[in-house]
Amino acid sequence: MLNEAKEINRLPVITWRWLKVNELNLKELNLPEIKPYEREFLKTSSHGNVVVKSEFNIIDFDNSIKDSSTEYGVSEEVLKIAKDHKNTGVFIHAPRNEASKEPIKIEFVMDKNNASVIDNNIIVAEENSHITVVMEYKTEGEVQAFHNGITKIYAKDGARVNIIKVQTMNDHSYHFDSNVGFIGYGAEINYVSVELGGKVSVTNYVNDLEKETSKADLKSIYLADKDRIVDLSYKMNHIGRRTESNIETRGVLKDKARKTFRGTLDFKKGAARSKGSEEEYALLLDSTVKSDAIPLLLCDEDDVEGAHAASAGKVDEEKLFYLMSRGFNEKEAKLLIVEGSFRHIIDEIPVEDLREHIEKEVQRRLINE
Repeated sequence: MLNEAKEINRLPVITWRWLKVNELNLKELNLPEIKPYEREFLKTSSHGNVVVKSEFNIIDFDNSIKDSSTEYGVSEEVLKIAKDHKNTGVFIHAPRNEASKEPIKIEFVMDKNNASVIDNNIIVAEENSHITVVMEYKTEGEVQAFHNGITKIYAKDGARVNIIKVQTMNDHSYHFDSNVGFIGYGAEINYVSVELGGKVSVTNYVNDLEKETSKADLKSIYLADKDRIVDLSYKMNHIGRRTESNIETRGVLKDKARKTFRGTLDFKKGAARSKGSEEEYALLLDSTVKSDAIPLLLCDEDDVEGAHAASAGKVDEEKLFYLMSRGFNEKEAKLLIVEGSFRHIIDEIPVEDLREHIEKEVQRRLINE
């Protein structure tokens, strides 16, 4: 199926090849056979007037909405596998003016009998609707799991869609996640992405801010230890006038982990008076980690505002000394600093037990090991 993967999360505009940051190339992938996914994954039964179906053969509906030429996805070959070999997925449709009070919870668990999740998901929010979708990807046991997903979000005029994705797969697993959002007049899509597991974790988010005053906000956290690879690609396409986007990423690296962040703000011709910002902060707990950040600004329009920032550094020694002087050991003090960096993003997750699960997973990786 896939023995190697090339040109993953390739930069829209490449830089010097010797820097080795234009894309990610993976070799010697040993992935499980794709079989039907048989576990129940819808965790909420009542959704009001919002249609939620655990059906994934919905290509006709997708094409009737939009035949998009937008480039998105981890890579062409990984995206093709997700389209051709899907074994699960969800269709969510929020009617016009519908505001769902409770989040729609989806949980994909990979085990020895369901080692692969290839999910195709479509989320449609009609005019002035409001929905929140929480999607979790995790493993049971020491299975070598494989996740490759596509999520398409259509936020019609005035709609608001909140998407929370949490990945806590084990150390042997591969995670590829492709997301694309189409945002109408005055609509917004808000993302929270949490990447805490997987041997290789690759995520790709692309948003088309198509009409005037559309908005997209993406907040993410990651924790990479041992020899993990984390590769993040976020792109905001400003198309309409007065559009707004924001990217905020905070992460921690330890042991021999590797991370690459590629964030792109692309102001298209006609996107006058649009604003975009991106920032990525990496906390390096060991000198053996590797952290690359490539914040990119592309602009075909004069009257726009774009800002970017990226930083990587060790734990503040004064903060560490202060906490240790109050009775915490070094690992506990570092955990408190990491939790402080993550807290405002974790707090945006509207499910209490999931917030607790994330906190325990961070604690396990930093202290219990």
